[in-house]
Amino acid sequence: MNEAPDGPMQVRVLRASFPVRTADHAVVGAASREAIFVRVEHGGKAGFGECAPLGPDAAEMLARCARALEAWNPGDPAPDGDRAIAAMPAPARFAASSALEVLRGLGATAHAPVPAASYFGGSPDALDDGALEALRAGSSIKLKVGRASPADERRMIECVLEAAPGVPVRLDGNRSLAVDECVALVRGLPVDRFEYLEEPIADPARLPRLREATGIAIALDELVADPADEARTLRDRLSDAGDACAWVVRMSRIGTLDEVRTLMRRAAEHGCDPVLSTAYESSWSIRVAAHVAHAEGARRRAHGLGTAHVLERDACRPALLRDGCVPCEPLPVAPEGIT
Repeated sequence: MNEAPDGPMQVRVLRASFPVRTADHAVVGAASREAIFVRVEHGGKAGFGECAPLGPDAAEMLARCARALEAWNPGDPAPDGDRAIAAMPAPARFAASSALEVLRGLGATAHAPVPAASYFGGSPDALDDGALEALRAGSSIKLKVGRASPADERRMIECVLEAAPGVPVRLDGNRSLAVDECVALVRGLPVDRFEYLEEPIADPARLPRLREATGIAIALDELVADPADEARTLRDRLSDAGDACAWVVRMSRIGTLDEVRTLMRRAAEHGCDPVLSTAYESSWSIRVAAHVAHAEGARRRAHGLGTAHVLERDACRPALLRDGCVPCEPLPVAPEGIT
């Protein structure tokens, strides 16, 4: 291993598995979140980053990320191994950059809690009193839609609106709905109770039509992570026209923390609020996200960080919501059991 200016950096890749609550198997798409943590040690200190790809190719992607991180040499001639990080898949870039920034001091100091949305991704029949009570802990409430019958989802939305009268609601359909289906889902409900619709329709070019038909603002999600020129052009056009109010920045889909910060600033340049989000990673990544949000001064809109309850076992003390916020405490010395 090459020498960094003040000594060698040691890199280890460590595997972890976090069981998912049974009620959330369907929305997560797996019974557990399989992850690897990269540990970078230098000068008696250590930094950690989490890599946990999500989706139908998660296992294959995790193997690719593991190979890239195992071959990574942070002390190579490029500054901090930047060229090597740039060649990694996005989840590995996120992990490597997080580890380096934590090593240099990210998360070392406590800050005020960061506004965050509570989250419910279960089926409508799982929305019991306990789930409703948990949803009241967020500055906003995010509900997954487009997976159950329209009648059941309508009842779910009405129940949440009644149970949490002072909390705005976000609906996330993951491009699963047609415009008419989405319009019918909210027809007759008070528009001012909805914060935004998070890219719920299959054709994002029709988002202005959805906004006009519902009177509800739009948040961009898949368009933010899509690197294609056509997607970027549409994203910017929707934002500049005022059809979009927020960009959901799923950090591990984007890459390094610098890439995340760049997107956050670009959102603001286009008149939209950045909303940091994780992909059901552990509370370690949620806590990293809180520190990034604080450092960027992104406090105007609640971030999508209220998912710690989805995991039955976590990498550190669960980053549960309290009084509408996620904690921004100092990161632990190491994730639990990841040394």
